[in-house]
Amino acid sequence: MEPTDDAVYAFELLPTALPQWTSTDVKVKLMQWNLDEHGRVGRFRPSCPFDPNDDAAFLRCFFESPVVRDHLTVPASTPTTLDGLSFERLATTVTSLAFFDKLADEPGLVSSGGYLRKCLDEVYEHCTVSDSVREMMANCDSEHAHLFTAAEQRELIFQIFKRLVIGGAMCQSDETLQPYLDVTKAIYKALAAVRKGPQGGVHVYSHVYLFTDESTRKSGTLFQKPSPFNACFVAIDPKKQAVQCWYVPYVPFW
Repeated sequence: MEPTDDAVYAFELLPTALPQWTSTDVKVKLMQWNLDEHGRVGRFRPSCPFDPNDDAAFLRCFFESPVVRDHLTVPASTPTTLDGLSFERLATTVTSLAFFDKLADEPGLVSSGGYLRKCLDEVYEHCTVSDSVREMMANCDSEHAHLFTAAEQRELIFQIFKRLVIGGAMCQSDETLQPYLDVTKAIYKALAAVRKGPQGGVHVYSHVYLFTDESTRKSGTLFQKPSPFNACFVAIDPKKQAVQCWYVPYVPFW
């Protein structure tokens, strides 16, 4: 069936996970950061090809799919129809971890040995922070909040890094920057399909979308509890006709 404005997409769960998600190093870190307890990862195949001009209908059908909802454990209270669902298309122009060099260059965030600068414990929206990098990600009024521009914060690589640093409510944060960069790289490879560009380098051809509390409020939330740290990434590989989803709810423990 060719997709149209009225296309109804169905989805099947693919049984094999990408190697980035099954890596022992990644699994251990996601557990340490409390992103395994409520987080879910899944690959799905749509019943007809993805049309970028029909992405709203595609994504609505994706989250209305019983197969998707069951695998991601979307709350039963989420409406069965999501006509008001909105989303953000993430930029994928940044493909290098050099993007984060400015963190190491900021003495108030990272020491010369790569250790994260400690700060007095503060709580932001049920998220307890004890280092300056996590504080920057969790506190919109942080003195470092504008280290990355608004455009840079819309990059896929930044949003992955942000979710890892914030972690879950019971997160055991790392003391150094490198583990966050290593897992950011792995998850980026899982979500972003790339090919060689005409001038060399790599070009990301996936379409990657981010869903948050803000984007799902009108249609009915996809998350168990409201939090500014809730996130769900949907990456569509049009060549392989596959959808990779990383569901990252933030569930306070009180």
